[in-house]
Amino acid sequence: RRAALALVLVASLAFSAAASEESGAAETAHAEFPMLEGAGDGGDGADSSASGTRQIVFGEKVALDELGPIIVNEDCTMRRITNWETMSARERRGISKRVVERNRERLERCRELEAGKEELRRSR
Repeated sequence: RRAALALVLVASLAFSAAASEESGAAETAHAEFPMLEGAGDGGDGADSSASGTRQIVFGEKVALDELGPIIVNEDCTMRRITNWETMSARERRGISKRVVERNRERLERCRELEAGKEELRRSR
């Protein structure tokens, strides 16, 4: 978990550096939305750009591809591969292919289980 958290932090720092180039356009785009007092500074008076945190606008899509694929477990819970960052590109491609196939089957089974539970609730 620490490795994944570290990857998210590094990715957010890299993204915030790239986003700072577009900050002029972003400032204009966000000016039309009302903000609460302190919303631009993390709510504690500190400048969020100095702290390295990334602010995400509602509706914005954020890719976390560097964390690897999400795996659907047999009990319908989800997780990520813990050692994804240490794998070679070839290993990542092979694992991604297997995970997609396996997730498709497991998600179908999970949906069937959920539909059965919902049907049981309705019949009560």
